[in-house]
Amino acid sequence: MTTHAPIDIVTYRDEYAPAFDRLNRAWLVSGNFLEAADEVYLAAPRARIIEPGGEIFFALHDDAVIGTAAAIPHGAGVYELGKLAVDPSSQGRGLGRMLTNAVIEYARTHNARCVVLTSSTRLTVALALYRSLGFQERPCPPGFGYETADVYMELALG
Repeated sequence: MTTHAPIDIVTYRDEYAPAFDRLNRAWLVSGNFLEAADEVYLAAPRARIIEPGGEIFFALHDDAVIGTAAAIPHGAGVYELGKLAVDPSSQGRGLGRMLTNAVIEYARTHNARCVVLTSSTRLTVALALYRSLGFQERPCPPGFGYETADVYMELALG
């Protein structure tokens, strides 16, 4: 019988910042999605996400970071689900769903009215996850998206 150590979802600590950069940079570069807007968050996650009132969640397995997602504040009542990344060797285990749910719950407990995200039609697995959690496609507000994003979604938290 094979046993698996549990996955722990924890919040930001400065020691996890390199893993936040590494995991996100890997998929952004391999998919040709990396742009200047990403670099801002990857270079300074505490200053750009935590200090303005957001949070970054990490999936840990045996104390190793194998996934991450951020709740990025965007004005009153709005959080962006951003920088969702799971190590390729750990994909298919529901970590994306766990991390996304952590962001949604964080937004709820901070009285947000919605969670938004930008993505790409090329990321079919991610889009299926978002739709399964109730996110709906909407027109992207001016100046919100990334140059490489062609999908904008919202989840109302009513």
